[in-house]
Amino acid sequence: MLAPVTTAVFWLVQGSAITVFWVPFSWGLVVLWAASHFLRAIGLTLAFHRYFAHRAFEMTRGARFLWALAGTAAMQKGPIWWAGNHIDHHKHADREGDPHSPAMSGFYHAHIGWFLHDTRWKRVAATNPVVRDFGSVPELWFLDRYHWLPPLALALVMFGLGGWPWLAWGFCLPTVTLAHATFAINTVNHLWGTRRFATRDDSTNNAVTAFFAVGEGWHNNHHRYQRAACNGFYWWEFDPTYYAIRLMEWAGLAWNLQPVPARIYAEAAAGRPLVPAASRVLDPEQAPEA
Repeated sequence: MLAPVTTAVFWLVQGSAITVFWVPFSWGLVVLWAASHFLRAIGLTLAFHRYFAHRAFEMTRGARFLWALAGTAAMQKGPIWWAGNHIDHHKHADREGDPHSPAMSGFYHAHIGWFLHDTRWKRVAATNPVVRDFGSVPELWFLDRYHWLPPLALALVMFGLGGWPWLAWGFCLPTVTLAHATFAINTVNHLWGTRRFATRDDSTNNAVTAFFAVGEGWHNNHHRYQRAACNGFYWWEFDPTYYAIRLMEWAGLAWNLQPVPARIYAEAAAGRPLVPAASRVLDPEQAPEA
């Protein structure tokens, strides 16, 4: 889709969330919102993030396609574009070259502007490891090239099954809440929260974003050790994406889950002191592991 059309559709969908006030309320519609928000969120986090970007586990081709389809239905472009840009975020986190750093480019650009307007991130370089490893897979190429089809199909299915109420609560509102849950990891999680590890960036852990982004809010954990299949390093850190991966492992659909190494837990237990942002630790273990 052309950039002006993409931008117009994005803002049209953002505004469409208000339509929930035009239909009769029911708790069943709230359940529909939750299913649409959280299932697509797991598609993004499980497939786009932990699988394509970080190779945190392996899964069957069929499961990979279904989760990638769910993630693409979130209306955040395609899996190769998404994961490829995420690799660049880790490579340059909160420094020049980071696609979405509030410290470098301000809140709006880091939250939405880079996604909509910044032509530097429109395409992912052919040398990017995500493009190299997955760019020639036919079904993934299709999802990336025609990323507008799954959200359109979801909207049509919602309207066909339940009319305007299902369209409003099953597509419009959850697409908006999911967009900002994802974008908040780029902004909120680099501004507010706690820091267990002295990473070379401004990443934080935040329980609120972890809830709405199905475990991604344990962002400081993730920046310290990116390869782990879990972002919640402790049992009390809510991480439904990891629970889904473990369920897939139990069913034989996923394997080779990457654990958090003992040395990372030892570092957390030792309470490594934090460092000011201006003198971030350049620890080679924090480099992208994909």
